[in-house]
Amino acid sequence: MLRAWVLKLLSEGEKTGYEIIKEMEKRIGWQPSPGSVYPLLQMLGEEGLLSPRPAGNKVYWSLTPEGQRCLDELRERRKEWLRELGIKEQAVWKAFDDPHHPMLLLPRMAHLVREAFSKGKGREAFRILEEARDRLAELVEEG
Repeated sequence: MLRAWVLKLLSEGEKTGYEIIKEMEKRIGWQPSPGSVYPLLQMLGEEGLLSPRPAGNKVYWSLTPEGQRCLDELRERRKEWLRELGIKEQAVWKAFDDPHHPMLLLPRMAHLVREAFSKGKGREAFRILEEARDRLAELVEEG
């Protein structure tokens, strides 16, 4: 999945490894480790899917035409994979193409709650979540 996400994010424009890590955290609430992202970028570059552009002490990566073809192929094969995967995995793949998919909201909320707790604001975060839960329950009951 990390490979697919890297290709997708770079299809939106060039980014550094750090920007990829932060963007994944923002979109799906999970921050891959630099130890998994940077070697993957290097490998995808060696495969001809990405092109590096050094700029000072940073390296900006962009998708090559071959990388775009690979991403397009992943998207085509996705339908076949969805038939074989369970419900949770299907939701993750559907969210891949929709930045407003509800499945992306939940991990992001979990990340924000974790940050609130680390800053001593856990009680307030928990209160907000309970409020949201109660309002959603009311919405569902309204039918």
